[in-house]
Amino acid sequence: MSNVEKLPVSPRRESPAVTLIGTDLPAQYLEEAEPSPLMMSAGLLWRRIIRTFQILLVLFLIGFYPALIVVSHHITDDPVILSAETPWASPETGVMVSLIAREIEGPGWASDRPGWHPQARLTGLPEWQRTVSASLSEFSRMTAGKSVNADGTADPDLSAAARLLAPEADLAQTPRLAAAAEALARYEGRLERDLASAPAGTDALVDELALFAGWADASHARLEERIGMREGWPASKEDIRIFFEARARAHVASQLIAASILAEPEIAVSDAVQTRMDRLEASWRRAAELNPVFVSSQAGDARLMADHIAMMAFYLGQASQATKDLGAALIEERQAAEAAAAVAAEAQAAEAEQTDS
Repeated sequence: MSNVEKLPVSPRRESPAVTLIGTDLPAQYLEEAEPSPLMMSAGLLWRRIIRTFQILLVLFLIGFYPALIVVSHHITDDPVILSAETPWASPETGVMVSLIAREIEGPGWASDRPGWHPQARLTGLPEWQRTVSASLSEFSRMTAGKSVNADGTADPDLSAAARLLAPEADLAQTPRLAAAAEALARYEGRLERDLASAPAGTDALVDELALFAGWADASHARLEERIGMREGWPASKEDIRIFFEARARAHVASQLIAASILAEPEIAVSDAVQTRMDRLEASWRRAAELNPVFVSSQAGDARLMADHIAMMAFYLGQASQATKDLGAALIEERQAAEAAAAVAAEAQAAEAEQTDS
């Protein structure tokens, strides 16, 4: 007895369990079983379309983020134009508030962005913003020391603005900038109501020029250290940082100088002073407006690309000299005016003595 016969179920014997090769099948069945050439072509075309879309999606994702990084580098370096309808009691304060608002409401503060944000990958914009904030902090601190209250202390709002504008690596800068703008606005409000004082006169302007000349000299020294360095192409990150630091200082200085001259137009009493003022503003603006698409620091003859580090150093050298020349001219004008006033006073006193005798 076979093993199959031992099973409790009887085997089925009505039809063969396996179709043997060579079995005759109807032609109609064979035609329906074969794939259609049209459907094969359509399936192949669909797979190619899907593959093409997948490749395009990968290329888009690879190129989209770098494009966002390029677009995120947005610097507004246009001159600040204050409204003539509502003049500021302190044009310098108006310029500072405008510069702060440009960064907050424009590109936003790059150092406050999360790590995945395109601005977090930038080098130039963060350095520009950090230097703008630090420069405004220095200027506010100097102005606070000259805007003393009745008790002889520095102005509290300007002091607060100077403290808040100072960059802090471990703190979010955006709320600090907003608070600094509010402090400057409070100072402006008190100044309009004669509840605060503002530095004025030749001495105040000479001190401002000394501060700006110090900025130019500091950036010029840092730029000179990088000239001829063969690091990175077309420039290293350190070159980019120093370039935008110098450019930001030049922009802030040019705007504050224009505001100071606007506040005291009577300072330009002579052609010599006016000529030096024009040269000063032009030299600072040249440095502030040096805006290449890509910063290049090419050692040697720079046959392929420019050496923007050397160009910026040259412009800042001119700005420093023009600033110092204007300061010297103002001091000479003041000394000449004081000498003339002393001579006039002596003549008046002699005339009074002769009249009495």
